[in-house]
Amino acid sequence: MPGAYARTATQALTNVTHRYVELLADHGLAEACQLQPALSGGINVQGGRVTCAAVAAAHGLPCDQPRFA
Repeated sequence: MPGAYARTATQALTNVTHRYVELLADHGLAEACQLQPALSGGINVQGGRVTCAAVAAAHGLPCDQPRFA
């Protein structure tokens, strides 16, 4: 029950996500997604385009793949 233990839940979340934040900070979005492809799944909108199929379907919008130039 994370809500009952806010401090330890926050510490656990920080321990798990900190490496991804560092990866993004050190390498930028494009390179971080190449190094850790799972990060691409967290991009919902990029450059004004919806890149998440579920979000696009929920709003009746077209869906594009994330692009890294």
